[in-house]
Amino acid sequence: MEQKQEQTQRLVMSASHLFQLAVLEESRTELEEHLYRIIRRATPYRHNGRKTIHPDLEQVADRIESFEADLLKQIRLESVRQEIRYMAEQLIMYLDADGLLRTTDAQLATSLKSEATLIKQARQLLKRCEPTGIAARSETECRLLHAMELEDTELMDRMGELADGLSLQHVLDRIDDEEERRRIKQQINRLPKTPLLPETNTVTMPEAEVRMIEGQLQVEWYDLPLDAAWTNLEEAKPFLSAYERRRVTLQAILDAIMKRQARWFQGELHLEPLTKKEIAEQTGHHPSTVGRAIAHKTVRTIHGTLGLENFFVSRTKDGTSSFLIKVRIAQVIRETVAPLSDQQITERLEADGIRVARRTVAKYRASLDLTRSDILKQREAKD
Repeated sequence: MEQKQEQTQRLVMSASHLFQLAVLEESRTELEEHLYRIIRRATPYRHNGRKTIHPDLEQVADRIESFEADLLKQIRLESVRQEIRYMAEQLIMYLDADGLLRTTDAQLATSLKSEATLIKQARQLLKRCEPTGIAARSETECRLLHAMELEDTELMDRMGELADGLSLQHVLDRIDDEEERRRIKQQINRLPKTPLLPETNTVTMPEAEVRMIEGQLQVEWYDLPLDAAWTNLEEAKPFLSAYERRRVTLQAILDAIMKRQARWFQGELHLEPLTKKEIAEQTGHHPSTVGRAIAHKTVRTIHGTLGLENFFVSRTKDGTSSFLIKVRIAQVIRETVAPLSDQQITERLEADGIRVARRTVAKYRASLDLTRSDILKQREAKD
């Protein structure tokens, strides 16, 4: 009995940890979507035409409801019993921001005061809708649904094994033919982990702004609009706990970045080489946690809004960061009227004390869309 309780506790802790990691990875835009969904689910009778929604969430509500309206149209075209169709419509509100439906059927049955069998039927109906993978329980199940569309029997079988709990390595080891094993691995890696939701013209919102005030760097964090009317609700507590942990983690990481890249925040176009491992050692977090925390996050600086990932720059042979080389290449090109060749840019950089190979210049230039042909096209478009 005690062993069973211990296993259950581990499972709960694991689920809690996974949820906290998911919230840590979310951008501020995704956080607002997450928050809006919680408010709507937790206060269905007080919602009343969005009167209880914070003004900052109005655009989020419009965006989500536009997508959900399309799902409703698809559900209403299905030939199923009315009760199944109605329950599928209710499940839409429980979709996560990425389109998955991670809440278990048992939990949904309790929340919606229904039977688990009806919830299961409604979920199956929702999974038949577009985009593929909508309402899947996990990334693995979403990949399985995408594999079924490809009608690749071998791939479907292997994804089915993954969905049953086998590890990827175990699944691949069961394939005798090396070429087929390689093909299946590539196909699995190409399968989308989440539904391919329609793209929206959402503005990326920075996590914070770093300013120089009276000679000191200061950070202003942009927090979510929290309302006492719902923050004490039971459903909101896990999210708020994860959100607070996310805030503390990001704050520690940004503080460490600011110390290393102080010259950038003070106004210089200068970045020191920096790795996630270094920040992990300074903050006490694992490098993978640092990677999750900085993904898709931006911060407003004196030089404009920059992704946190851009502060992690590699070191060239002479110690110059790759990011700064790209900055200098862009400056050289924009300061010159006539289009420059890669060799000419290489020579300009060398005159500045930056030694870099011509091939590297060509590669960086292409990544910046500043090749000679790019520049000519841009000028033709302006004329």
